[in-house]
Parts: sequence; C-alpha cells; structure tokens
Amino acid sequence: MSRQDIFKTTKKKIIGISFGIVLVSLLTLAMLTQVFYRARLFANVDRQLLTHRNMILNEKIIKGKGEHKEVILPAPLTPDIISFVWKDGEVVDESPHVYFGEGKYPSFPSEETEGIITLDSDGYYYRGVSFIKEGLVVQLLLNVDAELQSVQQLVRATWLSLLILLLVTFGLATYLANKVLKPIRRAYDQQVFFVQDASHEMRTPLAVIKGQLELLSRHRTDQIEEHFEELAQVMNEVHALEKLNSDLLFLSKEDVGTHLNVEKIELNQFIEEISEFYEDISEIQDKRFILEKSEVLQSTWVEWDRVKVKRCLTILLENAFKYTLECGVITLKVEQENKKIKISVKDTGIGIKDEDQKRIFDRFFRSSDVRGRSIDGSGIGLSLLQSLANTMNIEIKITSEYGKGSCFTLEIPIQIKA
Repeated sequence: MSRQDIFKTTKKKIIGISFGIVLVSLLTLAMLTQVFYRARLFANVDRQLLTHRNMILNEKIIKGKGEHKEVILPAPLTPDIISFVWKDGEVVDESPHVYFGEGKYPSFPSEETEGIITLDSDGYYYRGVSFIKEGLVVQLLLNVDAELQSVQQLVRATWLSLLILLLVTFGLATYLANKVLKPIRRAYDQQVFFVQDASHEMRTPLAVIKGQLELLSRHRTDQIEEHFEELAQVMNEVHALEKLNSDLLFLSKEDVGTHLNVEKIELNQFIEEISEFYEDISEIQDKRFILEKSEVLQSTWVEWDRVKVKRCLTILLENAFKYTLECGVITLKVEQENKKIKISVKDTGIGIKDEDQKRIFDRFFRSSDVRGRSIDGSGIGLSLLQSLANTMNIEIKITSEYGKGSCFTLEIPIQIKA
C-alpha cells in the first residue's frame, strides 16, 4: 500500500469512527429527550383530570327528589375539562364545549379501563378518564392538541438540529483528522527520508571498503606493509561508519526520551577538561583556540547531565574546527546570566548562508557549499544537538555571516530538571 493510500484510508477511518460515535450519541440523546418529554407532557393534564374525578367521587352528584332529580357535577378547577354523564346509554348531562357537534360524543373503549387514555375524534385529540358514580357513567376529557403540537415541533426541531450538528460534526471530524494526521505524516516522511539519507551516507564508505578489499584480494601473496595506505583508508571508513552508527543510536534514544542522569558538577573544572583536549587539537591543525570565562565561574556549581551536556559542546567544537581553515580562530566563551550558563562557540570559518540556516538542524542536511568542499561529515551532529537541547530545556541561538564565521550559543539552566 502506498503512502497516499495509507493516510487516505486512515483519514477515512478517523472520520468514520468520530462521525459514528457522535451520530449514535446524538440519536440516543434525541430519543431520550423525546421519551422524557412525552412522559412529562401529559403530567399536568392528567393531574387536572384526576383531581376533578376525585372531586366528583367525593361528592353526591344526583340531587333532588322524585321527578326533580338532576345530575350536578362539581365545578372543575379548569373550564377546559369536558364532562359527559351517561345513564342507560343516554347522555343525561354534559358540559358546554366546542369540539363535538350536536349528537356526537367521544368514543371510549367498550371494555372498562382504569386510568387515563388518549382519544381522537374528528382530528382532535383528548386525554380522558371514565368511571362510575352512583350508577352513572361519568366521562371527563381534556383537549391536548396544543401539547401534541409541541411534540411535533420538538421532533422537527430535534431532527433539524441533528442534521445541522451532523454536518458540523463531519466538518470538525475532517478538520481534526487532518490535524491529527499532520504530525504523523511528518514523522512518517522524516522516517522515510531518514532511512534514505542513512543508506546514502553509508553507501560511500561501504563502497570504499568493498573496493579496497577487492583490491587486496587480488594480491594475496603481498606483504601487509605494501598495502598500508589501502588498509589505512579502510580503517578511516570503518571509523566513519562507527561514528555514524553511534550518532544514529544516540539520536534514536533521544527521540524516545531517555532518562537524565543529573549530577552536581564544578563548572570551571568541567570546562577546563573539555578545553584542554581542543587546545591540543588546535596545535595539530595549526588553528588558534581561545577560552574565555569569568572569574565568577571558579566557584560555580551546576546540576547537569555530564555526558549529554559534554556531547552538546563536543558537537559545536568539532563543527567549529571542521569548518575553520588553518590559522583560523575558535573561541569558547562561558558566562553566567541570571539562572543560566551561556556557552558560546565562535569560529572564523566558512559561515552559513541565510537560506541554509533554517535547515541546519535537519537530519543529514549538508549545504551544497560544504559538499563542494569535500568536508567530511554526515549531517547528524546539529540534529542530535537539537534533540539533546530539547531534552534538557537548553535554548540554542545562532548568528552567522557567510564567509566570516558562525557563533552558536547554548543557554543552559544552572539546574536541569531530571
């Protein structure tokens, strides 16, 4: 599967899963809202009907004697309640209403029912209750068209809101999928380029080693001394491969976040140990090495990871010596500023072009100018420096002028947090 297909499929899965989760959640919420709304919708209506029924049950409704008997129901708490009183299949009393025509009455179920039911008649809907009082069948009804209309409005509003929310969800899911995949795609590309660049860097020394060994294999009877130059070249290439392998291993460990071994260090002694080695190197390479440090550092103690901070300084000093010509000057300056130690490595080397300064921390990056000068190197050093700096919360600053030299400054906290 190609790179494009992998990310396209992954993007679809992220959008589909996100959209599906939100869809199920919204549908569940919509259904629960309607269920609870419907359950509470008729609560007030039913309460009015039951209250009026209890009032009737607690009072005598047939009043008078002999031929002067009449049915009188107690006045309801709300005038909207419709009442019918039946005796032997005929209506003997009914309240005024506008819903039923003359001679038309609600159709209650023929079987006896307890509790409140929903009825419909000529497009109107009612909640009703039927009960027997003093041999009479009393029916109470209350129109619920307004309540049912509110349910319909709720349903329409719910589905419209659901549609809008789903469209918004789809847009957000697409946006978030792109945002989530962006660093993954970048990391994937970096990994691919990393493998390609590492293979490219290894190809040259391996080709040299292979060529020299093939040459030696043709002269099996010769003495070793006769091919000292070839063996020396093979050893140089092996050393280059070992350094590249060491840098790659160190870089991979930093990428996954290794533990910091923080210890108390006497800063002056730490700097002296590093500078002594490069003073010797400067004499061998006919270059000038200068160490500048303030007297305050004589009594300064820091809490650093000795190995990693030393590796940072080594990378900068090695680059300074590598890109500085004979008779050039390399300056190591150490000073304290607030709660940080500023260490600057300045050289009078070839400098860095403005357009290359943005890429110097990319893995395996080497400018065309450096490659043209056939200067040894893999392009791993500054990338490793940046990774170490991120681990120890070190700030890197760079100033460079092409043809005149560069200055790298590390601002290191006096106390690095483990």
